[in-house]
Amino acid sequence: MSAARFTSSTKLTIIWIILILLTLSTAYVGYLELSGLSIVGFVLLTITVKGQLIIDHFMGLRNVRGFWRLAMLGFVFVIPGIIFTGYYLTSV
Repeated sequence: MSAARFTSSTKLTIIWIILILLTLSTAYVGYLELSGLSIVGFVLLTITVKGQLIIDHFMGLRNVRGFWRLAMLGFVFVIPGIIFTGYYLTSV
């Protein structure tokens, strides 16, 4: 039996659906007006995952080495990390 192969458009469609589901989950958290360190962590984690998926698959930087990938990943990981740290330090 041959393994199922995803075409490029099928793969991007699946990733797009994942991005929509992550967006809906954070919108639902906002609708419920939940707060707390774990909620902030969840929202920032979804932002990080969404950013990583967009950079890798929709911007095409998955196999790029060097400055551009590092710069984009810096935004994805550093900025949410700073926000979480600031939120954590004010809640202690």
